[in-house]
Amino acid sequence: MSGSSDDPFHIGPFSSRSTKEQITPHKLSLLVLLHEYQVMRGFIPATDMDDSTSCRGVALVNFTEREKRHFMTTMLDLLQCPDLKIKDLKARLQPLLHPQLMSSFLYRLEQFKLEGSMAVMDFIDTLGSYVYSNHNDMLIHRSSVAGIFVRRLWLSFSRLSFSQVCDFHARLCTYIQEGEQMEVSSACLTDSFMNFCTSQSMPRGLHLEDISNDSDDTCQNRAYFSQKQAEFFIAQQAQLLSHDENKALSPNKLQEQVTAILQANPDLAEAHFLSYLNSLRVKEYCSALHSLYHYFDRNARLMGEVTPSKKWEEEVSRRYAALNLAALHSQFDHKVEARAALLEAIRMAQEANDHVCLQHALAWLNLLSDQGTQKTASQMERSIAKSGELSLPVNVTITLCMCICACLYACVCVHANCSVLEYMMKSNVINCQHSLYAMMAVSGAQRAALWSYYGNRECASMCAQTVLCLNTSESGVFYNGEPICMALCHLARHHADKGAYSCAMEILQHARQRFPPHTKHAYLWQMCQQYIMFERALLAGRWAEAERAAGNVRALNDAEGRLLQAILHREQGEVNTSLSLLHTLVDLSSSSNDFLPDLKCRILLALAEVYLLTGNHTAALPHLANCLTHANTHHLVYLAAMSTMHLAVIQLRMKLPSQALNLLETVMLTVLSHGSSYDRARLLFIYVRCKVASASLSHFTQRTFGELMLDACCLMTTVVRLFESIEATSRVKDAVYYLARLYHQLGNTAERNRCAHRFKQLDQQVPTLAAVRFLGNRVPSKFR
Repeated sequence: MSGSSDDPFHIGPFSSRSTKEQITPHKLSLLVLLHEYQVMRGFIPATDMDDSTSCRGVALVNFTEREKRHFMTTMLDLLQCPDLKIKDLKARLQPLLHPQLMSSFLYRLEQFKLEGSMAVMDFIDTLGSYVYSNHNDMLIHRSSVAGIFVRRLWLSFSRLSFSQVCDFHARLCTYIQEGEQMEVSSACLTDSFMNFCTSQSMPRGLHLEDISNDSDDTCQNRAYFSQKQAEFFIAQQAQLLSHDENKALSPNKLQEQVTAILQANPDLAEAHFLSYLNSLRVKEYCSALHSLYHYFDRNARLMGEVTPSKKWEEEVSRRYAALNLAALHSQFDHKVEARAALLEAIRMAQEANDHVCLQHALAWLNLLSDQGTQKTASQMERSIAKSGELSLPVNVTITLCMCICACLYACVCVHANCSVLEYMMKSNVINCQHSLYAMMAVSGAQRAALWSYYGNRECASMCAQTVLCLNTSESGVFYNGEPICMALCHLARHHADKGAYSCAMEILQHARQRFPPHTKHAYLWQMCQQYIMFERALLAGRWAEAERAAGNVRALNDAEGRLLQAILHREQGEVNTSLSLLHTLVDLSSSSNDFLPDLKCRILLALAEVYLLTGNHTAALPHLANCLTHANTHHLVYLAAMSTMHLAVIQLRMKLPSQALNLLETVMLTVLSHGSSYDRARLLFIYVRCKVASASLSHFTQRTFGELMLDACCLMTTVVRLFESIEATSRVKDAVYYLARLYHQLGNTAERNRCAHRFKQLDQQVPTLAAVRFLGNRVPSKFR
């Protein structure tokens, strides 16, 4: 039974798509532009021109190669884009066209308005004869882009009745008159404003007829899309959304264009899928779900009569509809609904023996499963092998990336680190073999994150720069997704760790331009920016600014924000509050699988630092041992080195400087090679103190002891310079004070007085806290 027109869910016939071209004033303007261009080049004989053209005395123009190229590329863009208003068309053509060609084009349009519909009919017939000419030297080749465009419009105009031609001429006059009104209104803008200000009567209210007229004008002025234009627009915007969302139309404008496409082409199901992608940009669940339903519903109804091939296509459509529904739920973290949709897709794919759909579903199932389990690992191994057999390189490289993440969660043996590197190498080979530019960027960003996770920051910086230097252009559009933002954040953090805060902020400003705040990847640079601002304010002693940055980080990542707040309370001397926050984080990390191993180690390290601050070495030791064990288990080399450095501090305070020196020498290469300026300065400071303490306990001659003290002064000068580079004023004060003590032991009174004077100046800028409170007992400030 055919659908009734009274059915509210039936939206027109879907048996076949209309491919007829409709002539519009905009398309006629393009024909006029093409005609005038050929006239001025001398390709149209004088006998072929009408009387009005002859009377103008149009002179031939010798166009340069650059002008020809600009004209051809502009015409190609105008043929593919939707209809433009006359003012927009003028604004686009004015800076590109020859002035004489522009004036001739506008004159021809004005003649159409004055001479009536017969002028339009004669023009179309004359232009059609150029395409359908029998001689070999035809003026417009019938197989060219322009020739096909002229032929389609000529046939469309030939089908019009006389009343339709008159109606088209009326619309053409309105189209031309709108451009004239815009010029007049812009010229008289000042007079209109003065008349409005001097008028004594109030403007009348808005009446119902005004609303209806405005609504009609809006519908008429909306851009018209032919089917070819709509398909080109959908393909272009879909590619931009997947490669560079910032270059695509804004969500509101894109939705307006989709609405215009559906009004002109109600049977174009792909427009609903573009609406679905647009809704995902702004996290609109209901709109995305409805658009996805509409896409597969309309696509199924377009099948027409039932044939075996159409029935097979409809079954494929149902399977991928369930798969896309699972992807939608996964985007909004609806894991139960996503698994239900995936199981439905898997069931239909198994019934139809569709291995390709099964592999796509298995990749999503691996993503939704618990990472680090043996079951998930075996599923990934099978998915990699089967996807390779089916020549699905994207599936293979995505699964390899998931394998790397799974190893990070559950690497409990020595071979896990080797597995991660092996997966990375396989992913790189597949991406290069199949020219998967987007996946190359993903793999490079993952390598940078992986090296940073292990503590090799120089390699992480190199990989981040490699991502930014990749040529990821596809059809002239460079990939600008999440990996690019991550690479920029890596470089910003790297510069901030070296004390180059201005360079870091410039990099983040560039990231802001490429990923505006309303885009979905903006949270990456926003969190990086707040983290850098927190560290800078913390080292400089600006507590209010640091507290504000920590609150912003907590809004984006709760665990990271709590850790930063605990560190801030520790620096402010609020030890009880800091301990409470850190013990809460330790309990959460023990009971939840959402904490990565490096975050657990950082929490334990911060907790040990609080106990060291209060002089409670015994309480700090178990946390440091736990952190060191955890870091070694997960191959976190840098965090293991930091734990060892804190153990050396405990040994120094236990009057064991020689043992502390031995520990520091084992991690010195790692920290000095890949550490931040702050960590390197702390390491050298502790190393100097251990050297001096060890020398004081040893029986050195006066000369040897003096040489050791001079070396210690040189190292302390480096420590002061490193602390100054990161604006750590309070740490500079501590280092200058210790340097003054060293010069005093050497008997260098001038240098001692210079350091003492500088210490006094710094102490006036950043006063030392008198004491901190810990469990009701007053703790001297020397433990800070």
